[in-house]
Amino acid sequence: MEIRRQEAVVMNTECVSVEGLSVSYLSPTGRVDALRNVSFKLYDGELVTIVGPSGCGKTTLLNAIAGLLNFRKDVLMSGKIFVKNPKSIGYVFQRDALLPWRTVIENVTLGLEVRKFPEEKRKKVALDLLKMVGLEGYENKYPHELSAGMRQRVALARAIAYDPEFILMDEPLGLLDAQTRMALQDEILRIHMKTRKTILMVTHDIAEAIILGSRVLVMNSRPGSVKSEYVVKLPKPRSALGSRLDPEFNRLYRLILDDLKEDMRMGQLDLL
Repeated sequence: MEIRRQEAVVMNTECVSVEGLSVSYLSPTGRVDALRNVSFKLYDGELVTIVGPSGCGKTTLLNAIAGLLNFRKDVLMSGKIFVKNPKSIGYVFQRDALLPWRTVIENVTLGLEVRKFPEEKRKKVALDLLKMVGLEGYENKYPHELSAGMRQRVALARAIAYDPEFILMDEPLGLLDAQTRMALQDEILRIHMKTRKTILMVTHDIAEAIILGSRVLVMNSRPGSVKSEYVVKLPKPRSALGSRLDPEFNRLYRLILDDLKEDMRMGQLDLL
């Protein structure tokens, strides 16, 4: 498969490699091909974003990398997926998926409990993370007492609580209002700068993809594949507002938008 590259990118240690991945779903009414011959690599410490039309298989791609499709009888998969440490993956979903009967700190420590971390260690890690995401003092609140943006901050803290090497994000800001979304974009940038985690993030928002990503992967419509790759050379540190004012942002925005036009349908992409 040919992948168009806008510019060269400096490579570090490989964290994730996807080679010729194809995924199909089987049902009584027939077969749906979700992905076809997807190939790309991620390197340690990168934050790479993915954009593409609705239904092109972006979530399927994340689930395949996370290993969530491996044992499904209604899924056919071919190709290769390499993850440097498959037991060290965090996942942030579009909906925060917090457990409503657990407090904020109990939600954050969930993964640590599963891994049998001592209680004192769990509490210290959770409190440090809540401070980092701006939720110090909210540890004993319940999810229903928080705004949508605050709940997503808790979800981010939970995803990195057990120190995963690699984090998948499936449109984590998609349900938020514009102001909260920009605040969380800044939060993700700050967390990434501080932790240097490798992150692969799906978004429908072209601007968000450029502001957050060191590279933007563009997928075509179903069956999805990676048709283009853009290196983002916005100066750092970045911000959700300030980066939009940079000429490089506008240049990349136009290029990616033009690249997507053939697959665009009403409501499939956020263009602002």
